[in-house]
Amino acid sequence: MELSGYFRTPMAIGISSRQAPDSLDATTQKVTGPSNLQASYEPNRTVDANYFSFAYTRLQEQDWAEFFIHAKKKHVDAALGWMGYWYQAVGFRNPDSGWGPGLAYISLDTDTEILGRQTNIRGTAGAWWPSFGYMEVYDTYTLGRFRQLGAQLQWTTHYDSDSYAVLTGGFGTARDGSFNYGAPPFFGGIVGLDLLTYWNIEVKFNNYFDIAFHYNTEWTADPNLTQGSIPDLKSYGQLQAAHLTVVGAQATVKVPRYGQLWISPSIISIRNGWALNSAGTEVMHSLGGMGVATNYLAWTGSPADSTGSGKMINLGVVYENSFRSAFDWDPGSLPDLKLTVFGLMAHASIDFPSTTSLTQKNINQLKWGAAATGQLTTWFGAMLRADFVNYDQDNPGFVFASVTPRIYVQSHYLSSERIYLQYSRYFYGDKFVLNAIWPWGQNLVNGSSVVQQGPYSGKTPDENVVKLQADIAF
Repeated sequence: MELSGYFRTPMAIGISSRQAPDSLDATTQKVTGPSNLQASYEPNRTVDANYFSFAYTRLQEQDWAEFFIHAKKKHVDAALGWMGYWYQAVGFRNPDSGWGPGLAYISLDTDTEILGRQTNIRGTAGAWWPSFGYMEVYDTYTLGRFRQLGAQLQWTTHYDSDSYAVLTGGFGTARDGSFNYGAPPFFGGIVGLDLLTYWNIEVKFNNYFDIAFHYNTEWTADPNLTQGSIPDLKSYGQLQAAHLTVVGAQATVKVPRYGQLWISPSIISIRNGWALNSAGTEVMHSLGGMGVATNYLAWTGSPADSTGSGKMINLGVVYENSFRSAFDWDPGSLPDLKLTVFGLMAHASIDFPSTTSLTQKNINQLKWGAAATGQLTTWFGAMLRADFVNYDQDNPGFVFASVTPRIYVQSHYLSSERIYLQYSRYFYGDKFVLNAIWPWGQNLVNGSSVVQQGPYSGKTPDENVVKLQADIAF
C-alpha cells in the first residue's frame, strides 16, 4: 500500500486604494468619496487567477489538493484518488468543489522480449487523466489532458538503458451535462456522452533528445442533450457534426553546458465547439469544445453569430539552464542560479456562419516571461520572475505585465515541500480592466462577470498582490 498526493494552500491578498462603493453621488452618478486602503480576495481583483483562461500565469494559482491510495504489487497498480479545489473549513462551504472520489483505475503490465528487445506492455482501465504536452510554467497542455473514463494500452521498447520508444493509444468517454442539486438521489444528472481517442508515439535517445508526435479527437453521437424534433442551430444534427481535434508534437533537447530546450507546436481544429461542453479534452487553458470556443472562437451563446468553429495554431517554448549545468559543477553544488525563459503563442482563426454580425476573424495571443531562481543554501532560495501577456496582438490595450520576487524555505532543496512569500506588481493596458469584455460582449477572462461584477467593474485591477503559499508533492 502506498500513499501519494499534492496540495497547495495559497493565501493571496489584493491591495489597492479605492473609493468606497457606497460613496456614489446620486446626481453625477460618480463615486466621489476619499480613497482608502482595501485588502481583497485576490481573484476578485486580478486578471490572471482563472486556470481556464489564456491570461493565467500561475502566479495566482488557487486552492487545490489531491490524495491517492495505491494498492501495488509487481505488475499491478490499483489507485483511488480524492481531489478538490476549495478548503471547506476556511469559510462557507462550496458544494461544487469536489472532494469525492475523483479518479480510480487499475494498471496491469508485463515484461517480455520481442525481437531481442526488452519490451513492457501496460494496460490501464478506469477513470484517470492521461496527459501530453504539459507546460509546467503555465500549468497547461499544448497537446491535451483527458478527463475521461476509459482504457489505454502502452507499448514500450528499450534499445539500451537510456533509449526507448513508447506507443500510447487510448479510448475514453466523458460525461457532458448538468446536475440538479434539488433532484432526488440518483436522478439529479442529465448526461450526454462524449467520446474521445488519443495516440502518442515518443522516442528518446540517450537522455539528450526525445521527441513525440500526437493526435487526439473528441466527438459525440449521443442525442440525450438535444432531444428536440425540429432541426435548428442547436439540434442533434449540429451536435453530431461537432468535433475537437488536436495534432501536434513536443521535443526536448538537452545539451551539456548549454541547457535544456522544450518546444511543442500544435494545431487545433474545432467545429460546433458549443456542443462539447466542459468535459473530455483539456487543452490550451480550456476544457472541452465549449472552453476553446469561449476563449478563442467568439462563442456568444448564439450559433447565428458564432458556432465555436475554427482553427488554432499554438506554440509553447521553455528554455532552462543553470550555473551548475553551464560550468559542469558537481551535483549538489551550492549556491546555484537557474534561468528559465518561456513563452506560449495562440493564433485563432474563426469560421463564422454567414448570418454573423461579428467582424474580428482572428485572435492572436502571446504570453512570455523569464525567471531567475537562486538556491542559496540547502533550505533557502529566492526567485525573480517577469511576465508579459498580450491578449489581442491586433488591437492595442489588451495587455498586462507583472514583476514578482519570491523567497522560500524548505527542509532541503531536493525535497518536494516549500513555504514561500511573494509580491507581484502588475501593470495594465487601458483595456485590461476588471470584468473586461470582448467586442462581441463576452468576458475577456472567462468567468470574470461572476466574480468581478459590481461597482469596480471596468476599473483597473489591483496592482499589488501579496501571497503566502505552502505546497508539497508526496
